[in-house]
Amino acid sequence: MRENDLQIRTAGRGDLKLLAALGVTTCYEAYFELDPSDALAAYCALAFNLEQLKTELDDPAATFLIAETRGRAVGYAKLREGKTVECLAGRHAIEVQRIYLLEKVKGRGFGRLLLERCRELGRAKGYAALWLGVWEKNVGAQRFYERMGMKCVGETDFSDGANEFINHVYAVDL
Repeated sequence: MRENDLQIRTAGRGDLKLLAALGVTTCYEAYFELDPSDALAAYCALAFNLEQLKTELDDPAATFLIAETRGRAVGYAKLREGKTVECLAGRHAIEVQRIYLLEKVKGRGFGRLLLERCRELGRAKGYAALWLGVWEKNVGAQRFYERMGMKCVGETDFSDGANEFINHVYAVDL
């Protein structure tokens, strides 16, 4: 598969089950070595159930993107407007709340293209910066964001409903 095989589209209501499957699969793949299985499974069940995703998809401050290659979904991203973090106070910034690819397609340039599409949408919406939080233990993702020109600008808290974690905040000017 080549980079030009990737199509990125905005998700709609008909994509709820697809987003749920992508969410659970990619989240579990990303964190199964770093998080206890029972805690990770509980988070996935909470964050990616159909009712929760329906609420998020209906939120006008959220934009979901689905990455597909050869007609098969391989990842997704969620942009969220209106969320701020202290280290970006005063900046008109949009958050990439989630961005995940299936492990099977990592290393093929798809993550870069998906992040670039997030940047394009942020610029089109008039934002000055794009930011995201990445778990302090997810070193591979941190390296990826740094290769994409993002800088670590601070920290924020993240809760999975049962545990508290520290996320590094990465940002880039648009």
